Amino acid sequence: MKLARPLIASLLIVGLSTSAFAGDLQDSISRAAQQETATQAGSIKMDKLYLISGASLFVVGMSMAIYGFLHTNGGEFVSGQVSTESKTALGGAGLAVAGAGGAVLFLGAHRAKKAPSLTFGPKAFKISKQLTW
Repeated sequence: MKLARPLIASLLIVGLSTSAFAGDLQDSISRAAQQETATQAGSIKMDKLYLISGASLFVVGMSMAIYGFLHTNGGEFVSGQVSTESKTALGGAGLAVAGAGGAVLFLGAHRAKKAPSLTFGPKAFKISKQLTW
């Protein structure tokens, strides 16, 4: 208890005084806007077909896995022996579907890296294409 009080007081002092380190509000807003445009310029645009189908397969598969591993045939939650009480076949199928969704997302990201990209700046634009052989 002797160590806890000074530690809590120090954490409160540092936590409440961090707003003093922020500086001017306009400078903070302009820095945040510049960082956001810099991160958007280098982002990879994935095709929506890969994104939607991969994400939906992943979500459905994980939902199936959670339902299959946590619910029994009688509708009650699993208590002790998971392999005999739960629907392990449904849970395994859900993990397989989630893996397929992850593979679709990976393929979409891999193809998006090879696609040409356009980057627009304040006074110029840049076209870049990755070539490998």
